[in-house]
Amino acid sequence: MEILTANQVNVIVDKLDRAGVEYLQFDAYNEEDYSEKYQSEYIDLFEEIVVNKIFKHFGIDPQDNETIVGYFAKENGKWIVWFNEPEATATFEDILNGNYSSLKELRNW
Repeated sequence: MEILTANQVNVIVDKLDRAGVEYLQFDAYNEEDYSEKYQSEYIDLFEEIVVNKIFKHFGIDPQDNETIVGYFAKENGKWIVWFNEPEATATFEDILNGNYSSLKELRNW
């Protein structure tokens, strides 16, 4: 899968914003319990934000780890990634700017 630029991430986020999406999982969004409608956007964001940025920064193998991403969401006007294991959260803006300080829980995970 190609590596997205920050601009491409922003294009995806803008699309979600225009559609009124504020909560996104692989197979669900907003109040929908099951939907494939935004799966490709989820996959692209997961690849760029989680795998290509966060996992690479912390040296986490995406194929062999216990790190669990819960969802992406818009919180206080900013898009975030929420981890269930370990419990942690960070804004897309921070990650795209190389600021991983809010994810220190992943350092020894």
